[in-house]
Amino acid sequence: MNKDDALLILEKLAEPAALNLPSDASIGHHAEDQAYVYLLATGLALRCKYTEDGERQVCRVYRPGDLIGLEMLAVTDPTLVIETIAPSVIKRIPIKRVRLAQQNDPRTQAAIMSLLASEVMDGQQLKISFGTGSAMRRICRFLLWASNKDSVALPNREKLGNIIATTTETASRMIANLKREGALSKNPVMPSVMKINRDKLCKAAGEPQHQTAA
Repeated sequence: MNKDDALLILEKLAEPAALNLPSDASIGHHAEDQAYVYLLATGLALRCKYTEDGERQVCRVYRPGDLIGLEMLAVTDPTLVIETIAPSVIKRIPIKRVRLAQQNDPRTQAAIMSLLASEVMDGQQLKISFGTGSAMRRICRFLLWASNKDSVALPNREKLGNIIATTTETASRMIANLKREGALSKNPVMPSVMKINRDKLCKAAGEPQHQTAA
């Protein structure tokens, strides 16, 4: 079963009302909330853990079409927090509803297994993309991955630094350089979203020009 077909099966179990969240909102999987799997319909989000001294450690970044927390069907970790990077629409899928469907529908079980396998592979790929090479290459890879129709919603500088494992100052300097070089430019219609020059970002990232968001 491919990922798109598996997502359609899980999406049918979602609650009718979606969450419309601004940037930098926190949701789900605190100690008091382990009841949902989340489907990111639009926007960007990350999953992280905070250390005792307040440092944010990013575990995973998500874009539209990604499920967040599917492994919560089997294990729980209330120390992990989900935070939006950009304004996002998120659909909640009750874990109880998913477990019931698992028991009664073999296709649901097959969809879950397919999506869990995809999550492992996607997580490995992102670790390579955002965790290897120079800081400039990592940030350009992230911008290409997060882009949609040649536009990208920039995280705040602190979160951007956390995602690509660099300092806030370095992330700010690289964004300024990309703007100066014309790889990023203002979007007159949506100030919170930047327009990208895909050719320039691909060259700086050392990636083929076809790389883009799903």
